[in-house]
Amino acid sequence: MTRPLEQNPDPIFPKNILDEPGLKENNNGDLWRIAHTKSRREKMLASFLIRQGIGYYVPMLKRRQPGQKRVRYSLVPVFPGYVFFKGDAGKRYQAMCSHQIARVIEVTDQSRLLQELRQIKMVIDAEVNVYPHHYLEKGQEVRVASGPFKDLQGIIERKKGDCRLVLKVTSLFQAVAVDVSIDMVEPAGRVF
Repeated sequence: MTRPLEQNPDPIFPKNILDEPGLKENNNGDLWRIAHTKSRREKMLASFLIRQGIGYYVPMLKRRQPGQKRVRYSLVPVFPGYVFFKGDAGKRYQAMCSHQIARVIEVTDQSRLLQELRQIKMVIDAEVNVYPHHYLEKGQEVRVASGPFKDLQGIIERKKGDCRLVLKVTSLFQAVAVDVSIDMVEPAGRVF
């Protein structure tokens, strides 16, 4: 069920959590962690974390909901199934007691994560069009999800606007390449 916008938890708590010093300056043992939530439980976990006084960030986008009679909007997590939260071992345990988390991902590079979260927040706050996108790297195997080359699998050679999809014939140690739009590909190995 879709909640009215005003009934959603804040995407970030406290408001300045991303402005706080990084790991090197932080001596109280608080670390950024990533909660992999149970299905569609991001907002319930955020509400729980607020009640416990645990800082978190759930990047969310305002999306229009389909409907013929009236216009409705909802907040949708940018990264479905994930909530970034900050705390020591005790707060990690409290978060796990919410029964909303499937597992906790420990973050090894705290300063990099903090920098990336700040960038995402800056883009969302700018109120420009933001779209979730697959994380693709040069050399990664991908599958074409739509268009005339649907279901082809290959390796990305470059990805600036468009990407070159390399299709190999391993028996011959030969390959061909075709340019496809980056919006048409997704990581290979996904369940369809």
